[in-house]
Amino acid sequence: MSRRTADTWDTPVRSVLLPPAGPTPAWMTGHRLGPDGWTSCEPGPYRWDILTRLRCHWLLAPDCVGAGWCAAAAHGLPYWADNGPVVLLSPRLRRNPTTPGGPVFRRLRDDLPTVNVDPRFPGLRVVDAPTAAAQCLATILTGKKTWWAPVVPGLTDVEVRATQFIDAFYQCTLVTADDILAGARFIVDRRRLKKLLALCDDGAQSPMETVMRLIVRDEIPAHCSWTSQVTISLEDGEVLDKDEARHVRCKRTTPDLACQELRVALYYDGRHHTGEEQRETDFRLYQKLKTLGWEAVRINKDLIRDRDELLGHVRHAVATALRLHPGPGDGPVTTPVTTPVT
Repeated sequence: MSRRTADTWDTPVRSVLLPPAGPTPAWMTGHRLGPDGWTSCEPGPYRWDILTRLRCHWLLAPDCVGAGWCAAAAHGLPYWADNGPVVLLSPRLRRNPTTPGGPVFRRLRDDLPTVNVDPRFPGLRVVDAPTAAAQCLATILTGKKTWWAPVVPGLTDVEVRATQFIDAFYQCTLVTADDILAGARFIVDRRRLKKLLALCDDGAQSPMETVMRLIVRDEIPAHCSWTSQVTISLEDGEVLDKDEARHVRCKRTTPDLACQELRVALYYDGRHHTGEEQRETDFRLYQKLKTLGWEAVRINKDLIRDRDELLGHVRHAVATALRLHPGPGDGPVTTPVTTPVT
């Protein structure tokens, strides 16, 4: 291309050019579209998403390995990584650049497992998923990596963020709890990590669903349990197992969290539930579940912030369900009556 054309392109680092971004659609105002198609609205000091920056820096240091949050993004994590620096593990001593937005170089261990997962840059190596998870968890647990998290009774904000991260990493990779424990050796305290893994759920499909589950985790009797992504038939209200959900054709719904024993279903309503057509669909679904004997509660971000109101709705649904489906030792449930003051 001509020099004049090249001068119109972006230069994130020396010798690396990026074509100028096109006009931003109205729906993306305040957001950024990463190279893998997800949108990010995280405030941060960087103009480009972390995966683009990793690729640019790697072109100038191809013997290095991506680590930490840029490695997590390469494995598919769509949250929290974009406002952090690119960490590159180098087999030789390198001086960290003083220019803003430059990579952070650290020493590469010989025994560190690495993988090639970027289809556009097949030569780009990053640490494997368990190691990336452990490195990210270390920054969360030490307070170096933060983001807004609602208050959850009985948990610190660090524990809430760590649980959100593990849930999200389960969703974008094939790692298991045992994998994360193995990768965290010498990086994260094993006893502390086991407690965090006990709070996690591989069915949570968004960080806010994780928070919702943590807030309501103790709001049902001991003989009951919450389960993520349960499929309910809208013909008879019965829960479908995985084989039935795969082969049986019927109208269905999948709550984000459900107590099958009590028939209580919780839904987290994200931004796409604000449209008029979607609100009408949600209302009809709520009415249908009531006729099938299910108590449904719809929760959004505002309700997450108002924990007392959220718990009031959930406790009312559980109390109503207990009257309809009392379990062993529950006995009758009565609603306290208050006398108005005159």
